[in-house]
Order: sequence, then C-alpha cells, then structure tokens
Amino acid sequence: MSRILLDRVQRSFPLVPEPYHALSEGLGISGGRVCELIGTLKERKLIRQISAIFNTGALGYRSSLVAMAVPEKDLEHAASAINRYPGVSHNYLRPGNYNMWFTVAVPPGKALERTVGELAQSAGGWPALILPAIRKYKLAVVLDVLEEGEGELSEERGDLPPIESTVAFEATDENIRIVRCIQEDLPLVEAPFRAWAESLDMGETKLIETMNRWLQQGFIRRFAAVLNHRQVGFNSNGMVVWNCPRDRIDEYGRILSSYPEVSHCYQRPSYSEWPFNLYAMIHGRSADDCRKVAERLGEAIGMKEYEILFSTKEFKKIRLKLFWS
Repeated sequence: MSRILLDRVQRSFPLVPEPYHALSEGLGISGGRVCELIGTLKERKLIRQISAIFNTGALGYRSSLVAMAVPEKDLEHAASAINRYPGVSHNYLRPGNYNMWFTVAVPPGKALERTVGELAQSAGGWPALILPAIRKYKLAVVLDVLEEGEGELSEERGDLPPIESTVAFEATDENIRIVRCIQEDLPLVEAPFRAWAESLDMGETKLIETMNRWLQQGFIRRFAAVLNHRQVGFNSNGMVVWNCPRDRIDEYGRILSSYPEVSHCYQRPSYSEWPFNLYAMIHGRSADDCRKVAERLGEAIGMKEYEILFSTKEFKKIRLKLFWS
C-alpha cells in the first residue's frame, strides 16, 4: 500500500479540497488513513516534501548547470562559498578535471554570467563552465517504486507536463505571496489547501483555481511529492553525456526522453575542454544498474561513446526557494 501511495503522490498530488480522499480511491482505505500513511512516509524520510515544482524560467529566473575545476584540497572551501548563495540548490562532486557541479538560478534583473563569475571568485578563482539548457527534452523525476503486480493499482502514466510556458508570469505582490507559500511543504491536515488559503487571507477555491491555472500555463511543472532517492532504494545516479552531431540532437533527445530511467534530458553548450552537448540524468538501485541503462541509451541512439559521471559526494541538495528577497 505504501509503495502504491508513493507512486501516486510523486506523479501528481490532486489539487482539490479533499486531496487525501481523492488519493484513497481504489485503495480500500479512508482519506484519513491516507493522510496518516503520508505522515509515516515523511517520518521515514521517504517523502522529502509535497509542494509546487515551479518552472523557474517562466517566473523570470535564469538558471544553469555549472562545472568548476577545483583542486581536491580546496573542495570544502569552494563548496562552502558556492553553497552560501540562495540560488544554488544542488552541488555535487563528480570525477574528472571539472569535478564540482552545481545548479544556480538568479532572480529577474540579475545577470547569470556575472553571478557565476562572482561565485567562482569567492570559491578561489577556479575555472568554470556555464552550461545552461539550450533545449529541454524531459524534466520529471518519477522513480519506479512499485513491485511486480502493483502496477494495475497505480495511476495512468499520462503525458509529461509542459516544459516551457508561452504566457508571461505577472509578479504581483499577491502572486509572489502565493509562490512563496506553495513552494513549501504542504500541511499534513485534512484540508491542506484551506490552511494555505487562510494563511494567504484568500479563499480556498481561488487558491486551488490559481494553482490549476498555473499548471495549465506551465508556471508550475507539477504539484507532487519529491522523494528521497536513497531512502526509496535508488542509491545511485549518473549524468550521461554525449558529443552529439548538432543535426541529430533533437532526434536523440526525444529518444532518450522516452526511457523511464531518464529523469532529465537537455541539450547544453559544448566547450573545447568539455565537448559534450547532450545530457541525460539516470537513476538506478546501484552503479551497475546505471551503467546498464547508459549502455542501452547509447545503443538506442547509435552512440556508444559517452561518459557517465556519478555523484560521489553531495555538498548541497535543497529545494530552490523562489523570491527569496
């Protein structure tokens, strides 16, 4: 039962007045029991949080993956300096000359390149490659937590959420207050959206309608649970990179995105010292699982020359908080 519930909430959490009742459908338990189970899953640290997952670009932020070449003796100092910036949400150690990999987002009106330059200087003046997504083919971390025979009780997989928004986000005071609220962990109470609405001094119906509209417009990618990968058994992840012919990137990106083991897939710029331009993040229960997936991906696109970079240390991993100032 817990695995089925994990599968449901990581895919989509219902934006309705009684979400736990909606989640209980077909499970033979009450909405109250679902709420209790989710509380237990949080206590066991299987669920990190349940919240809106925003399309930062649609809200006016610029973001990028950054690779930095840091000598081993300076890693801790560099990580500390970089992690102080609130727009850095993930920072990992990976093998290779460019060994520190972090994601950074800057608010509207701020220059991404200047911010990365300042971070590089504060870290020790080490070389850094700015690797923004040129094209996004997939952005959906959905882990296969089910065991054989449980699939028929899980939700239909459905279409992936929109990757980009074609509508401009209005950064009004009210909209910013809503973003700041719904990016936090959903209250574990019978009517969680009513609790949020009351804290915002607005009606529950208006809040739910706003959230559903933002989903349709692509401001919110998903409203769902974020799982702790290692706690649910996915102990390894790897970033697979290819030096792909430019005229085949779109074709290959779509192929890679069709694999459930791939959570993220992007085209990024290449450099003379880093010639890779096609990226796929994969997750597995072990490093060997990831290597087997990478081999299948390489065969699927006919490119068996690739690199797979495993995360060997986690310097920082948080949910990015938007409108932090």
